[in-house]
Amino acid sequence: MKNFQRVSQDLVKSLSLQYEPVGVTLYKDSEPLPDDISFTQGEFKSYCQALVLAGEGQTLLLEKGQMGCKLGTSVLGFEKEMERYLDDGVLEKYGVGLFETEEASAETILKSAYLEKGKTRAACIAPLSVFKEIPQVVVFTADSEQIMWLLYAVNYQKGGKMDLPQSGGALGGCSDITALPMIDGITNITFLGLGCRLKSGIDPCHLMMGTPGNKLDLIHKHTLDLAKPIAMLNKQRAAALALFTVGPELNCNGPTIQIQST
Repeated sequence: MKNFQRVSQDLVKSLSLQYEPVGVTLYKDSEPLPDDISFTQGEFKSYCQALVLAGEGQTLLLEKGQMGCKLGTSVLGFEKEMERYLDDGVLEKYGVGLFETEEASAETILKSAYLEKGKTRAACIAPLSVFKEIPQVVVFTADSEQIMWLLYAVNYQKGGKMDLPQSGGALGGCSDITALPMIDGITNITFLGLGCRLKSGIDPCHLMMGTPGNKLDLIHKHTLDLAKPIAMLNKQRAAALALFTVGPELNCNGPTIQIQST
């Protein structure tokens, strides 16, 4: 049995992650649920919110009615009939605000990756460290530099250009980094969408990366292999910051700094 607690600790320490990596396993009607985890009580705003909460340490076993965002449950295969909902609600809403027309909304939403309709019964969304068996997908919530290192780890052996398909500003957590890795077996990132960010409360500096669980070993190994360049960048940044007085606020562009007077 893989020691996922150690793997998670290594990744958090190596990359200075704020959120623990999260494992996701979806259960079909015919599959037994984990015998050591009970269904979580309460309702949540979305699958994306559940990812963030799991990264903060919560272990969640959820049914479709608990995940708030019906677009997300449609993508993840919980819904048996979703066409009417998409046609009558989502496409019009997105076409009014996020896209110029309903046609542009449909092009974005309907052509994203979806799991098979009506086959999913429950979702286990939990810190990687609690898993006893490899999850179907591992999700990282991280800032842009941490994602950079994770992508280096993914591409460490092969090199070359990486294909990171995007859904176009919607379906980020559910489609881009969960359904797509499950269907195509690829690692992908998402900048998330408006709904994802509103419902998850994620920091504006953060994005997410999802990878098939069977790629976790290589990502773990290659992140450790990258210790030298990671340390080099950290050392250079620390030396630069030592020349300045760091102000009280941080933002996506780095620390607010003032030059010390001499």
